[in-house]
Amino acid sequence: MTNGSNARELDLDSQIQLLSRIQFLTRFNSNLIQITGTEGAGKTWLAQHYIEHYSQHCNQALLLCHPAQTDSQHRSIVLKQLVNQPLFNDQDPLIQSLERMLEGHRCNVLLIIDDAHLLSPVLIAELWAVITRAQSEPLWQINVLLFSQTGRLNKYLDQVSHGQGQMPLELEISDLTEQEVQTFIEVVLSSDALDANGRRELKEKAALAEPKPRALMQLNNTDNNMANSSSRTLSPLALLVVVLAILTAGVVFWFFPANDEPAPSANNTIVTDTAKENLKTGHYDDGDTEQSATIAAQQAKKLALSSSDRAIDDARVLPQEISSEGLTVGRNDDSQRIVVPSQVVDAMLSEQALETTQSNTDVNTTDVNTNDVATASNDSVRSQHQTAAPALPTQQETSVPVVNVLGEELKGVNSRHYALQLAALQSLSTAKKFVAEHKIQNIATLYETRRKGEAWFIVITGDYKDIVTARRAELLLPDSVQAVQPWVKSYAQIHREIEQAR
Repeated sequence: MTNGSNARELDLDSQIQLLSRIQFLTRFNSNLIQITGTEGAGKTWLAQHYIEHYSQHCNQALLLCHPAQTDSQHRSIVLKQLVNQPLFNDQDPLIQSLERMLEGHRCNVLLIIDDAHLLSPVLIAELWAVITRAQSEPLWQINVLLFSQTGRLNKYLDQVSHGQGQMPLELEISDLTEQEVQTFIEVVLSSDALDANGRRELKEKAALAEPKPRALMQLNNTDNNMANSSSRTLSPLALLVVVLAILTAGVVFWFFPANDEPAPSANNTIVTDTAKENLKTGHYDDGDTEQSATIAAQQAKKLALSSSDRAIDDARVLPQEISSEGLTVGRNDDSQRIVVPSQVVDAMLSEQALETTQSNTDVNTTDVNTNDVATASNDSVRSQHQTAAPALPTQQETSVPVVNVLGEELKGVNSRHYALQLAALQSLSTAKKFVAEHKIQNIATLYETRRKGEAWFIVITGDYKDIVTARRAELLLPDSVQAVQPWVKSYAQIHREIEQAR
């Protein structure tokens, strides 16, 4: 309802009378009371203020409704707050679970439901059944307060109480009086750095606005946004400093250009690639070698002409001279070829022993010596392949896939704490777009979960010790984020949802 600690100091007569009347009705009997008001009447603040200052003598439970919640989630949230280590089925009606858990025990329970107009007719009927059962049970005193919009629950409450001789009670939140509006403005502005003119203008705007807490708070937010935007405006001196810095950088870049030494490296790369192609062929081809050498020379000449305006000693980066001859099998210095018999080639391919090849092949001494050299080189290459081959499975075995889940760092937060869920979207890009549109990159956190096999990306914010603190923090969010109706979510549930994404 208000910002900061001023909300605790704000006491308005109409609201104090309403809370005192609720306390009187719930002190000795079991009742279902509907507190209604228009949009922005301060229902949420009244619910939280009643829990803090008017109901310390009973066991409290607070349910903050959200359109995305189901009846099972509503039952689970309520029952977990009423009983320590509860054992229940969230598909069973509330009265059935309470009778099983509270059998033979005395209880004094206060259940407060904010935005109760979002409850389903089934859950409203279950709450009425709990009240009728508590009125006939001497050990039970259960009161349910439904904070809802005006007229949204009348139809369902009339249906469940028809023919029973009693009706749910209804209290209405009235608009603020003129004196209360002035008090509201004074309390809100007690910590704001506004001058006399600013206070006078704000009071004039408040006189024209609706006499409701939300409308008055929007006036305050507007003034704060205007003050923040004006404080962020750059001064002319700062702009001048930025322009001078840019001009200085341009002058330095103009008179001290960078040294372009990578140009010779391009020539080096081209010549090296050409030499590698000759090595890979494994045979001697005069035409290809001469053509590749000619192309490399032409490219080197072009690069030299393009860089002729700069005299740079690049002898240290020049490649080795290109050999005009390729690599061939059995080449000698006197340019004589040695023919390897086909039996020797078959023996190398089938990995047979060298003695078998020698017994079946009659060659001259020069051929045998050459074959020994070729066989030894082939055996050494084969042994290297055999020793290197087992190394691959070892590397594959040591690599263990690790699954990184978005939002894994949230598991370090205390599971008893709470956060505000802002949105639930089915794609990561849409979730990031939501964060960017509302300009909440500094406070929003994303995590991934699975629902019925489909991926969902949840946007949350905050780390709060209790539900009341989380609900207060919602009022500090930007107006566009408050418009999507954030709701409180426990970190225990967030941890479970992150585990579901694995």
